Amino acid sequence: MGNRFPTGPPSLARTGTRSPSTCANQPPSGPARQPSAWHASWTYPPRSRAGGFRMGGRWRWAAIAAILAAWACGDGQHKELRQLSDAVTVEPGSLDFGDVALGREQSTTLTLRNDGIVATTVDMIPGTASVPDFQVSGLPAKLRPGEAIQIKAVFKPSALGVRNRTLDLTTPFAGANPSVGMRGNAVRGLATISDASIDFGNVVMGEKATATLSLTNNDGKAQTDVTIEGTTGPDAASFHYTPDGKIDLGPDQSLTVQVDFVPARLGPFDAALVVVPCPTCQPQSIQLTGSGVERLLAVDPTSLDFGQVRLGSQRELPFTVRNTSKKVVALTSIQVPAPDFTFQISGTPAFPVSLAPGQSISGTARFAPTILGPQQVHVTFPASDGAPAALDATGSGYGPVLSATPNPLNVGPTATGTTRTKKLVLTNVGLDPAQSDPLIVNSIALESSDPSEWSFTAPGTPWTIGEPGGTGTIVVAYSPTVARIGTATLVLSTNDGLHPTLRVPVSALARDLAPCQVSILPGNPVDFGAVKTFDQTVQGFELVNEGQDDCIFGDPEILSGGPAFYWPGNVPPQGRQIKPGARMSVRIAFNPEAERDYTGQVAFYMSNKAQQTVLVDLQGRGNGGCFFITPGAVDFGGTQLGCGIANQSAFLTNQCAGPVTVTDVHLTQGPFSIVAMPPLPFIVQRNQQVPVTMAYDTSTLGDDVASLLVTASTRPDPYQVGVLGGVLQADNVVDQFDQSTPKVDMLIVIDNSGSMAEEQRALAANLDHLWNRIALANADFHIAITTTGMQPYTSGFTQCPGGAQGGEGGRFFPIDNSRPRLLTPATPDVRGALFANTAVGTCHWDERFLEPAVAALTAPLSTSTKAPGSPWPADGNAGFLRDDARLALLAVSDADDANDEIHPRPVADYVAQIAATKHGALDLVSFAGIVPLRFCSTVEGVATRYQEISQQLHGNLYDICDLSNFGALLDNALSGLLLPLTSFPLSATPRDAQAIVVTVNGATATTWTYDATTNRIVFPASAVPPPGAHIAASYQAACR
Repeated sequence: MGNRFPTGPPSLARTGTRSPSTCANQPPSGPARQPSAWHASWTYPPRSRAGGFRMGGRWRWAAIAAILAAWACGDGQHKELRQLSDAVTVEPGSLDFGDVALGREQSTTLTLRNDGIVATTVDMIPGTASVPDFQVSGLPAKLRPGEAIQIKAVFKPSALGVRNRTLDLTTPFAGANPSVGMRGNAVRGLATISDASIDFGNVVMGEKATATLSLTNNDGKAQTDVTIEGTTGPDAASFHYTPDGKIDLGPDQSLTVQVDFVPARLGPFDAALVVVPCPTCQPQSIQLTGSGVERLLAVDPTSLDFGQVRLGSQRELPFTVRNTSKKVVALTSIQVPAPDFTFQISGTPAFPVSLAPGQSISGTARFAPTILGPQQVHVTFPASDGAPAALDATGSGYGPVLSATPNPLNVGPTATGTTRTKKLVLTNVGLDPAQSDPLIVNSIALESSDPSEWSFTAPGTPWTIGEPGGTGTIVVAYSPTVARIGTATLVLSTNDGLHPTLRVPVSALARDLAPCQVSILPGNPVDFGAVKTFDQTVQGFELVNEGQDDCIFGDPEILSGGPAFYWPGNVPPQGRQIKPGARMSVRIAFNPEAERDYTGQVAFYMSNKAQQTVLVDLQGRGNGGCFFITPGAVDFGGTQLGCGIANQSAFLTNQCAGPVTVTDVHLTQGPFSIVAMPPLPFIVQRNQQVPVTMAYDTSTLGDDVASLLVTASTRPDPYQVGVLGGVLQADNVVDQFDQSTPKVDMLIVIDNSGSMAEEQRALAANLDHLWNRIALANADFHIAITTTGMQPYTSGFTQCPGGAQGGEGGRFFPIDNSRPRLLTPATPDVRGALFANTAVGTCHWDERFLEPAVAALTAPLSTSTKAPGSPWPADGNAGFLRDDARLALLAVSDADDANDEIHPRPVADYVAQIAATKHGALDLVSFAGIVPLRFCSTVEGVATRYQEISQQLHGNLYDICDLSNFGALLDNALSGLLLPLTSFPLSATPRDAQAIVVTVNGATATTWTYDATTNRIVFPASAVPPPGAHIAASYQAACR
């Protein structure tokens, strides 16, 4: 209840005894009263029944007299009169504004109510001391009886601390002065900021990281406000925040500010968020930092070098994976592309492995080499966010490695009652940089079900083979007593770290044979004659089976005479079995380094108990003179039985000071003959060569070696070179093919000229016909689209899409790779991609078909992933053409090919280039064109060149004027393009085309022809083998 002016029924009473004559001249006896504080006290008489006052005559006159007396003494007359009492109520009686932040204000209202019977005016007492922190508005206020009003009181502190003021009010009637006590406490209103800085840490470039900042109003109980002014600094644009501007905060209320960081580059970022934490505070900067990175996981160390590790052992090195970001990141796997390296997280947790911000996990890397030499591996650690972390590991494997050749070891056919041997060569093929770890054979054992037939010879163990490159030989012997297949296993134990035990299977075939009867041609010893020094000749001898049973000859071995005598190419010949009357040649190279005599000896096994080893002596002489024969060996090469072979020549060369007379020229025994030379004797002039031409009779099977001997005036013994040749059995060739579902490489060339709008709309509206045909054929397809534009054109009303500006020049559309360009059954949404790729635009004017088609199908586009000279990274056509697929060409145009060229290249030139893409097999090229075949309003003219193209490619044309029937045009065009293969290539040229036998699913087929130009068998359209058919062609290959 607030202070009240005097209440209760007002009464009219005498307040003093002073006479009217003294009221203006004498001061009152009581305390002085403010002039305006007039007070009237009223006493109400009893009410009448009518609700008024009942006042008798005496009382009525007394009241009137009192009033008159008051008028007589009022306003400056200083006469004491009775005062009227009013009744004004103030609520509330006191105001406590509580805590108010500096820079803000708090307001409330006071209610003034006139409970009196007369109007009154309420105002502040003039002269009251002014306190600027408090303000009252709405005074003075005039109140009618019973009226209430509100006045506004505001506390707006100017300094910290408690502030007080008393509001004194007064009315025109004298009485007590009411007052209202006002109090307020000024506080800073400072919001507490949760962080002085925000470090986002590492954030993947282009991704968003979010952090929050809290501002809490906990400075007293005052309402306050904070202002988020914005970001500053060099990288302010990379940080975004919400909310912004001025925000009110109630007592103990918190505000969360979200700050986002989106790095657009790699490297550190620095900025500040400017915050004003209270109404009168200075701006504060919250530092914002972060780094743009590619990856959030880091591997330490970034490289591991295992050094040299011996094969069969391993080395371990530690590594750690650390989450460098401020958020949880999962390590999803560890990818190690080399099997000799393994990386494992400690504890072997299942992937993915989550890492808290800053967390590290350890692991172990192992290198257990299985191959020799240095290895390097790029290990990646894929993460749930960002690029994979990476580590490069290197290591090198070393140690001895055993190579045993041949493995398995086949001793070969062996006559019972004889012993045949075979050498197993052991080689250390390892690596030993320190030259401290040689190959050592610890033990050798031979396991067999019949140990009496098998034996071996080798040095005692442990046997040191030596450092890498070192060799050793084990001789395995087989001595069968009965005819059968003999088997054994040679077991070698070594210090090879990967394969400490090597088991070499050994086999042989025991045969009961009559003793071999052999003749050696041209004789034993074998004389190589006089051979030019430092000039290799290859000669040798032949073994002829003169008996009635098979002969077995083992692997020849040069016992002595090296290095002048050696095997050609350092490859020793293999042993053989030859039939009665058959022959086998042994070729030996001879290269004398001095002008002297040379000797040597060759040994080999023979299936004869009495003579199991045959020795053939070798002899020859080095010729350092000026007359010689070149080349050192006349080699006819190999050919098939019955096939002719070109003649070969040896040249008698005279580099002497004068002429040389040749007195004799002849060949040793064999199928060779001299067919051309001058009559004997003849003279070879100085610096002259005279050819001696020889022929080779290929009517008998065999490997042949002979010698050409020339006697001249320069020395008594003959000069000599080898003559070599071989005849092989002509085996039947069988080529086999499986007819697939239609395998088609389809190139669609679409006119992109400005007049094609209607035709392209018709094509787009009927593309389902195109797709349905392809799907119905179940084709294995490659489909690509290009345009009739060869050069970019940008001056039209419209621009073409795809990146080439209408000038694809044979490149597949779109060249910018905004969609797949080469479509296959495996292309995602291949139907949608095909439909989209037909929208090539209508920007050009120069319509061509053959030129872009040939460019698309030939080098360099057909063999390159990137077109030469183009800025686009992948606009080549490589991978489109397949040798075993049909090439299908579809043209869609409203103009003729090369319509705007005055003298275009002949159609035949282009057709020849197209045929060459299928190796000349035009039956594997299909063509269809939807082009103008007559004049109509939508075309530029009749397509006469297309008619010529169709003729030469055996294709079909359909009239593009028939736009209302475009779906049927597509159906008809595709029916001739999606065909199975109609021809099949032979792997060799047939000797007799009439003798080729062709079968389809095992049944002999006769409805085919042979195309000698392309070496293919060709089926007519009426007899094409269906998909799934098996085709075979057998024939004898032609002589080469």
